[in-house]
Amino acid sequence: MNFLRRGMLLLGWLSISIALQAQSYETPPFNFDRGMDRAYVDSLLRLARTRLARIATLPVKPTTDTARMEYMHFMASVHYNGMVHRDSALLVANQLIRLAERKKNVKYQIKGLLLSERYYRDFKTDYPQSIKLNYQLLALIDTSPDLYGMYLWRIYRNLGKISTIVGEYGEAVSYLQKSITWFGKDRKIEPIHLASLHQYLAEAYKGQNDLQKAEAQYMLAWDILDRNNAAISNKAFLTNDIGVLFNSQQKFAQAIPYLKQSVAYWEQLKSPLPQADALADLAESYLGLGRNAEAIASAKEALAKNQKYYAPMLTAYAVLIRAYEHQQDWKNAFAYQRLYNAKREEHQKSINQTESLRIKAKFDRERLETAYRQEQLLQNQRYQTLAKQAEIDRLSNKYKTEEILRTNLKHQLETQQLRNASAQKQARQQATIKQLHIEQLRLGLSAQKGLRDQLFIGIAIISLLGLLLLYYSLRLQRTNSALRTKNREIEMALIKGQTIERKRVATELHDRVSSLLGATKMTFQTMDANILSPRNKKLYENSLNLLDDAATQVRQLSRNLVPDQLLQQDLVVSLKSLVAKLNLTGKTVFSITYEPEDNFPLTQEAKFNLYVICLELCTNILRHAHARRAHINLVRLGDALAVELNDDGVGLTQSASMGMGLHNIRERAETIGARFWMESGNGSGTQAHITLPLTYSGDLADA
Repeated sequence: MNFLRRGMLLLGWLSISIALQAQSYETPPFNFDRGMDRAYVDSLLRLARTRLARIATLPVKPTTDTARMEYMHFMASVHYNGMVHRDSALLVANQLIRLAERKKNVKYQIKGLLLSERYYRDFKTDYPQSIKLNYQLLALIDTSPDLYGMYLWRIYRNLGKISTIVGEYGEAVSYLQKSITWFGKDRKIEPIHLASLHQYLAEAYKGQNDLQKAEAQYMLAWDILDRNNAAISNKAFLTNDIGVLFNSQQKFAQAIPYLKQSVAYWEQLKSPLPQADALADLAESYLGLGRNAEAIASAKEALAKNQKYYAPMLTAYAVLIRAYEHQQDWKNAFAYQRLYNAKREEHQKSINQTESLRIKAKFDRERLETAYRQEQLLQNQRYQTLAKQAEIDRLSNKYKTEEILRTNLKHQLETQQLRNASAQKQARQQATIKQLHIEQLRLGLSAQKGLRDQLFIGIAIISLLGLLLLYYSLRLQRTNSALRTKNREIEMALIKGQTIERKRVATELHDRVSSLLGATKMTFQTMDANILSPRNKKLYENSLNLLDDAATQVRQLSRNLVPDQLLQQDLVVSLKSLVAKLNLTGKTVFSITYEPEDNFPLTQEAKFNLYVICLELCTNILRHAHARRAHINLVRLGDALAVELNDDGVGLTQSASMGMGLHNIRERAETIGARFWMESGNGSGTQAHITLPLTYSGDLADA
């Protein structure tokens, strides 16, 4: 079975290879009259894809490579001529160029570049890129003129069309005449393309206002199309151009048959936009003959079919204005005059954009043409030098040995002469190159003059804005610096005021509230408990106990507000005393560790705030954590003091993490330059971290 399958596969390859050889890679012709028929275009693309898929199964060899490149060229041409997938045409053309470069196939490199040039010239109107591609094509053809000279007519045609567009009509005539001369070298091309060349040449003569030569070229083109059964679209374009030429010569009676024929052709092709162009020109012919009613009808029909392109619309509006003026219908004339003015303004904007493209394309064409001529001149000089040197070598070998000294002297003299001549030629060449460079600079300066003035104005405005921004930025920096200094002074005053207020509150609690509670207790003790009922006696004892607890709480609160150890001793001593007091509650066992053993260099403000933060955190543990154990750890990490407080309680809930107490702790930490954060897991306790740079604390002490 494997042998049979391999045999069938081999037979398939052989059949495809034989079919390719029998067809000579021929592709079906494209019917330009059906270019807008989507189904027709898609059928050709499917055919190309099918053929390429079959070729991909064949072994790699020159014949299959050529077939693949031919069908890629066909696919790109269909994409472009179908007027629907023109961006796809550029994509396939670039793929063809890359494949041809890998296979070192110059022919299909040229074909792919011609497709890309057409895309940039006719579809994207990127004339500088189009000119660059044409000179790249000339360089490829120069590698082997005998083989690829048949493509020269296409390149001269392209350059002629671009020159016509940018208004260089003399250059256009020269290029198009060269194109017609080289057209006969391409024996496979259809003669219909020669009609297009005569048509392009007629447009160039029109640009020079040489209308008789333009008419002669148009008639030559019409004769070629009529004899070769050309496509209807070609005839439609040409008859329209002939009618426009007769209108410009005021030969309106001669123009009408051609324009009517063009309208009929476009109607047959169902192409309303070019038909609108022909109708507008026909309306102009009727107007010239005084047939106002027919002129108005044709102009209105043209407007109905076209609301996209400016030229036919402006022609139709102008005809309607003049026709209604002849009929003394001033209302309609005024209405169409307003429409004409609006479209004229829009058209002028597009003309301005086109003019900038035209100037850039003209400059790039001259630059590339100068570079191409310089390269040709250098190649010719190299060839002449090598030819002379070869001739000298050939003559030197003819003489006998005894004449070597004499001939050598002669050769030296000739070589010196050649060197002198070469030096003179090089000097002239350098002068030519300098002149060309000066001309390029002059063209560049003239093209960029307006842009330079705008840039100067823009730079001046930007510089002024930059100076203003710099001025306001400096003012803002000074203001921010002053605000930061003021905020620091306010923070220090606030901390100092808090300390003073805490001392005052502690004093009031100790002196007044404690005294009041003691007096209250003494008043209660003057009562005789023995005469009270059992229930009142129990209330009496509970009241005494509550008074004792209240006095104890007030004393503890007064000490916690401003502990004596904190004002007189180190932070560690104060925290150890706090832990001892907290363990008296019996709810949670607190412990403390610290390293190193020596004191930490802290200011009074830093000691006070760290103590208050620890006190608040311990109070939160007693109230909310339901923890059995809690631990405080102080450790010095380089130039920073780290305080850690953890417990084995229920953890921190989301509502508690957003509470006012933790917010106050964070603000208190920020006032001394410390960083505070908490970590908690669900049911796994809570860890609080405080990190205080000791250098910051020293700065506070200095302040």
